[in-house]
Formats: sequence, C-alpha cells, structure tokens
Amino acid sequence: MALSGITIAKAWTAFGRNDIRGTYRDPLLIMIVVAPVIWTAGVAVLTPRFTAMLADRYQFDLVPYYPLILTAFLLLTSIIIVGGLASFLVLDEVDAGTLTVVRVTPVPLTTLFAYRAATVMGVTTVYVIATMSFSGILQPGLVWALIPIGLLAGLTAVVTMLLILAMANNKIQGLAAVRALGMLIAGLPGLPWFIDSAWNLAFGVLPPYWAAKAFWVASDHGTWWPYLLGGVVYNLAVAWPLFRRFLAKHA
Repeated sequence: MALSGITIAKAWTAFGRNDIRGTYRDPLLIMIVVAPVIWTAGVAVLTPRFTAMLADRYQFDLVPYYPLILTAFLLLTSIIIVGGLASFLVLDEVDAGTLTVVRVTPVPLTTLFAYRAATVMGVTTVYVIATMSFSGILQPGLVWALIPIGLLAGLTAVVTMLLILAMANNKIQGLAAVRALGMLIAGLPGLPWFIDSAWNLAFGVLPPYWAAKAFWVASDHGTWWPYLLGGVVYNLAVAWPLFRRFLAKHA
C-alpha cells in the first residue's frame, strides 16, 4: 500500500526527533558532530603557519598541496564521520527494537532507510561545503562545484553507513568497523594525488575516490563532471547490494 506524502512527512519528522534525542544522549555522537568544527579550525589556523615555515626553512611551497589537505582533513573525514554517525543511530534503533516496531506499522522499513539516506547526504553536503569554505585555503570560485561534489560525498557516506551495518550488529562492533574502514575511507583515496597517470583510476574501487578526484580536477580547473558522474554510478552500484542485505537482515 502506497503511503501519502503527509504520512511520509510525519514519519520523517518522528525519525528526526528520535535522532536528535539519541545524539544528545550519547557523548560520543556529540563529539562526532562537533569534530568537523575542530578540524576546520585546525586547518584554517595551522595550514598557513606550516606553509610559511616550510617556505622559510626549506623553500618548499605547500600551496599546490592545498587541495590534498582539504581532501584528507575535511572531505574524506566528513564521509566517515557522517556515515559512522548514521550507522550508530541505526544500531541504536536495532538495540532499542525500533526496527521491529517499524515492521508492524504501516510505515515500511524502506521509508526509514530513505529518511536515513537523505539526511546522510544532506548533512555530508553541508559539512563539505561549510568546512571547506571556512578553511581559508579553498581556491576562489569553487564553492558552487562543492555542491554536487558534496552530494557525491554524501552518497559515499550512505555506502559507508551500509558497509558498517553489514559488518556490525551493535555499537561496539560498529566502532570496530569504523576503525577498520577508516583507512579505506579517509586514507587510501588520497594516494592517487601522487600518481600522475591513468593508473590512479585503479583507486576507483574505493567509493570515496570519485568525490576526491572530482574536487582535485575542479581545483585544477579541469573537466571534473565525468568523475562526478562515474562516482554516482559506481556508488549506486555498490550501495544496491548492501541495501538489499540490510533489508534481508532486518526483515
């Protein structure tokens, strides 16, 4: 039976209130939410100082590496933070029996997941745009490009959430999964920066690669939309079987 728009809106509102209560109750989740503010301040304050120090002592210009710094500390970390936070909220719902309750209501589990995916993409996009814009080292004129790139990063955060949920049955296992995925999400996708050949496309097996590569090409004033399109297709291809597994696991 199809749900009306009003019913879906009410369900999403209820889910949102539950998320807010869950976040305020857990100091770990609060820390995950405020961490991007800390990292943004760190990048804004420390990067110019390191740039001046390296130029003065070693005649090394750090400015060309600013896109890599932004990617490593802000873009990729936004993906793992929001994806991890969302997975913890879902695992809280599993522990509290919320998913069991949802299954016996007119609201299908897919509606809850659609809400979760939409909020993950929205929050990640805001994180990417806000943190990079306030970093002080973003090239002028790139803010508009950050909107689609942020949405792609949000889709990758959804994939990250699904990967964690596939690996974990509770929050303790979820924390272990975040640690295990941390290097794959926030570490390895930065390596293609140093590979100046088509071989860097081999890192495309890592979902975050596509958002990072699109941002690098945009920073170099190149044609970045093919990486955006490729990232959307690849991330959706990875997300679909993980989503099917999630539904089967909690059916």
